[in-house]
Amino acid sequence: MPDRHLLREVFPNPARSSLSLGFELLELDAKAMTTRVRFDGRADFTNPAGYIQGGYLVAMMDDAIGMLATVKAGRAKLPSTVDLHTHFLRPVRVGVIEVAARLRNVGRAMVFAEADLFDARGKEAARATASLTLNPIQRTGGKDA
Repeated sequence: MPDRHLLREVFPNPARSSLSLGFELLELDAKAMTTRVRFDGRADFTNPAGYIQGGYLVAMMDDAIGMLATVKAGRAKLPSTVDLHTHFLRPVRVGVIEVAARLRNVGRAMVFAEADLFDARGKEAARATASLTLNPIQRTGGKDA
C-alpha cells in the first residue's frame, strides 16, 4: 500500500456515497495503477432473495475505479464515468466485499479501467469494464472572479 497518502491528498473527506458503502482502502499503487478496496455488504443492500442487489455491487466497482482514476488524474482533472459494463457471475451474500480495480489505459482525455468484485468467501462474483472522461477542473478566483 505504498501510495495510501495520495488518497488522503485527493480525498481528504470521503464522499458520502463511499461512506454509505463502507469504503475502506486496503491497497493503492499509483505506479501500477491498481487498488484494492473493501466494502460492507450490509443487509440494507439486499433484494427480496436475500442477496446484495446488483446496483450496489456496480456502485462499489464504480467507486473503486473512480477513486483510482481520480488519484491518477491529480488535481487538474476530474474523471467522470461514461460507460460501465458489468457481468454478474454469482450472487453475493451479506458480508465483506472486496473490489480490485486497475486502470488499463490512461490518455489525455479518457481512461479505460477494469474491476473484479469478490464476495466474503473470496470468490469472484462480478466484473466490470469502464471508460471515463477526464474533465478539466474549473478553478474559481483569478482576475475575472
